[in-house]
Amino acid sequence: MKHKIWVYAEQVEGVLQSIALELLGAGRTLATKLGADLEAILIGHGVSHLARTLIHHGADRVYVADDPELAYYRTLPYRRVLVDLIHSLPAVPHTILFGSTTTGRDLAPRLAAHLETGLTADCTNLDIGSFEYNNSKDPSKSGTFPACLYAIRPSFGESLKARILGPWKNPQMATVRPGVMVALPADESRSGEVIAIPVQLQGDDRRVEILEVMRNVTNLVQLTKAEVVVAGGYGLGSAEGFSLLQKLADCFPHSAIGASRKTVDAGWIDYAHQVGQTGKTVRPKIYIACGISGAIQHRVGMDKSDLIIAINKDSSAPIFSFAHYGIVGDLYQVIPELIAQIQSGQKLQAA
Repeated sequence: MKHKIWVYAEQVEGVLQSIALELLGAGRTLATKLGADLEAILIGHGVSHLARTLIHHGADRVYVADDPELAYYRTLPYRRVLVDLIHSLPAVPHTILFGSTTTGRDLAPRLAAHLETGLTADCTNLDIGSFEYNNSKDPSKSGTFPACLYAIRPSFGESLKARILGPWKNPQMATVRPGVMVALPADESRSGEVIAIPVQLQGDDRRVEILEVMRNVTNLVQLTKAEVVVAGGYGLGSAEGFSLLQKLADCFPHSAIGASRKTVDAGWIDYAHQVGQTGKTVRPKIYIACGISGAIQHRVGMDKSDLIIAINKDSSAPIFSFAHYGIVGDLYQVIPELIAQIQSGQKLQAA
């Protein structure tokens, strides 16, 4: 029987999240190596129209659970849909991928616990390969596993990369950090199968009721979609420094403000702006790091940017070792001059 790679296609109020397309890109690579079908699982209300987008971005098949009771994410109803779907099929999927989002980090372990299988969290890379194992204490677990998911994640403060394997039972599960995988370009000529699945919630699944949804406007910070990120670190000296960074960011369309963890911990800026190990992973066209030392915890969140420009008065700051361009100097002198030069160039272009 042909293997299947599953991707949980996360959506919020009918809007497909970018992590869904990123996972399809990663899933397509795994499916090709495994000779498997790539399938997406779409759950919500009024979301059926999103299935075609998933197919255009690589899915061979999309299972859709569309029901008013699924309009807002709740752990138990969404878990019920996934569990019922898995039990209705002749074989469990080989691999299931979730995003390391608030929803994915909640739903994936619930499903893994129910299926009594392993789950690797916050992966930055995935692969399929063979694995030879000799267990003298339990020979039943020994052997060659030709179709093993290599779930790769940072460990020990990002200083090592660990390969986590769990080939003894399918599905092999992982959550993947947003922004680290690359979505495939949309191919509107692709065709695929869309399958509506029944929603049969049980009494206990309704234990939690959503009375009102209130969204923090800071969550609208589109760091992962920005083409230019201007990020500030503790070298700013105070929260007021972010006002200067905003002026620099305003010089570019599709820009956003990023921040190091230390500035967030100091209360200078909201967590929604945090880049790094415990924040968001970004890969903009330009990343301008201002007063950021470049510790490994921050680097992991931005080192895949196309162009990294560092501004820091400490010439020995680690960020200069991997930035494409470095400016050693006081950022409060450098940035105003940089803004003036950019604005001058823009005026010349417009003339």
